[in-house]
Amino acid sequence: MKIRVCAAAALALACGSLAGAQAVSFGSSKAENYLQTADGVVTAYNDWSCVLSISADTVDAFSACEITYVGPLSPLTMVEVANSAPNGQAWYGYSSLNPTLAALDLEIPPGDYEFSFTGNALPGGTHTFTLAPSTFCVETPVLLSDTYSRLLAYKDDMSLDFIGQMSGFADVPGANASSINFIVYDVGRGGVFWSASLPPTAISFTIPAGSLEVGRAYFGVMYYTVSFGTPGAGINGGSHSSSFSRNVFFYFNTRGPCPADINEDGFVDDADFTLFAGAYNLLLCSDIAMPDRCPADLTNEGVVDDSDFTVFAQAYDQLLCNP
Repeated sequence: MKIRVCAAAALALACGSLAGAQAVSFGSSKAENYLQTADGVVTAYNDWSCVLSISADTVDAFSACEITYVGPLSPLTMVEVANSAPNGQAWYGYSSLNPTLAALDLEIPPGDYEFSFTGNALPGGTHTFTLAPSTFCVETPVLLSDTYSRLLAYKDDMSLDFIGQMSGFADVPGANASSINFIVYDVGRGGVFWSASLPPTAISFTIPAGSLEVGRAYFGVMYYTVSFGTPGAGINGGSHSSSFSRNVFFYFNTRGPCPADINEDGFVDDADFTLFAGAYNLLLCSDIAMPDRCPADLTNEGVVDDSDFTVFAQAYDQLLCNP
């Protein structure tokens, strides 16, 4: 199972504001996703998607938003994805998942998109945002050298900084806000434990010691993002931003050498099976009833399902933990 992360949720769409003004920004984020499973090895998911966004630096800014454009999803209904102080409110409109960039560009083509928003704390109205032609970097995002395998083994000594390598990418002419971005999430509850933004030409990154916790399952995302930003093009000092991102997902955990030993007594036995079965019945690590850190998610996918049972059964047959 793949845990999807929308690129627009991870890449901040610039929301500049004039002093005292109520800024409203508009943006788009097109993305392609990959999975890294070994050192230097990535596989394309073959899904391309787009998010269109409106964001305001005011809580409860709007009560509804919709986009009209020349394309098959018009009018595109938007959904509220954030609404809290001090960040304000954000609404997203989503494309379908498409097997190719060509298919995505047919569904969400370059051109003018008219945002219509119903007022709440801010006045309602309309605003035209121009989506730029798709402009992705050429390079595929990948953790280089032995970075991936060392990340899997990082749990053995988390008192040190973790330093990894990636390729970096050549920026695209005309882009003015491109970057390499990292986010590491807790699989269980989805919280961000570490994030960083680096220039496109960066070839290494550092996760400071103490950023991650022992006993958790994580997934990370590295984004190679070409971004075109126009400060002041929104409302009251807000911005326009079009980003095009290639994203690679990678999974790891900081659990001990015998993760199926859920109660940590040195054995994988009936007591562990009872705990596993309870988690299996809940399924989602995000379920509020799931134990903290979702220890029964043995495959680091955010769910406790048949793939985890396969891993558990093998350890159960062995009984003794062998560090």
